[in-house]
Amino acid sequence: MRQRVTTGIGVVLLLGIVFALNFYQLPVVALSPGPAEDVLSRVKINGRTPVYESKGDLYLTSVGIDDDVRFYEALLDLANRDVQMVPRAELYPEGENPREIDQRNAVEMDTSKTNATVVALRELGYDVKPSRTQIEEVAPDAPASGKLLTADEILRVDDHPVHSIAEVQKAIARHRPGDQVTVRVRRDRAELNVAVGTRAAGDEPDRAQVGIVLQELFDDLPVEVSIDTEGIGGPSAGLIFALSIIDKLTKEDLTGGRRIAGTGEILLDGRVGRIGGISEKLVAARRQGATVFLVPEGNCAEARQAVPAGLRLVRVATLDDALDFLRQPATAAGSAC
Repeated sequence: MRQRVTTGIGVVLLLGIVFALNFYQLPVVALSPGPAEDVLSRVKINGRTPVYESKGDLYLTSVGIDDDVRFYEALLDLANRDVQMVPRAELYPEGENPREIDQRNAVEMDTSKTNATVVALRELGYDVKPSRTQIEEVAPDAPASGKLLTADEILRVDDHPVHSIAEVQKAIARHRPGDQVTVRVRRDRAELNVAVGTRAAGDEPDRAQVGIVLQELFDDLPVEVSIDTEGIGGPSAGLIFALSIIDKLTKEDLTGGRRIAGTGEILLDGRVGRIGGISEKLVAARRQGATVFLVPEGNCAEARQAVPAGLRLVRVATLDDALDFLRQPATAAGSAC
């Protein structure tokens, strides 16, 4: 009788442990291939500007994120070679909640679309200049910390009106490190003057800086472009956005009838920045039927280790690199990773 009771208690305890494990959230995030979307169908050119159709596709790629991984789900994910598990802190730094991260991803997506539009229009010969300059980030240990704020719009530096990052930098550079500079900003619809100290730039000890990261804003673009990005966040579709806008606005079919995928943040000077989740994006592209993938130069080493069969990798460091490849015959090899 005692043995039966002991056995029964053991079974109950085991079942309790099994049940509890099902509710235990692991400190990891599961990354998997997300959807690949044809951007050409998402780009709309408004107004009377002529647009042109293409025979192929330009796919943005994305990463699926499961941030609520339970014990038994993790066992299944470990058996799936297309799923990668990373420490939760890599995607969700301590002190940030998922809502804040989602908001940041949305802002990065909006910036990505603006940058892509500006870069594409400049590539097509339009004279596109920034309308305003806004503070994107203030370094915590900088002279500007506690004085200038994120989202402040910079109107003047001393007596000099400024509209671009270059103009702000030039005005501050008139000072020597240690000098004080007066920055006029628009904050919450009010304008005010802020006195800010300066320090030496790390790589140029004779150049003054105040310790802010700026972004340029463009109010009136010569061509009105809209891109449907519902359900997508982050900056990594910028390259494909820019290529799709150029393709829409030129008679030349950049796709050449091909299914082309890619990724990469686009910067205002045309450089293509490194992104995360390249392994999952390659799988997503191949599942969609893509045969070519445009890879940021900084992601090539990782991409070579994860490329699916039937997908050709083309290294791009700039928008011009991507255009040079797409304008070649369909059989051209391009710059391999």
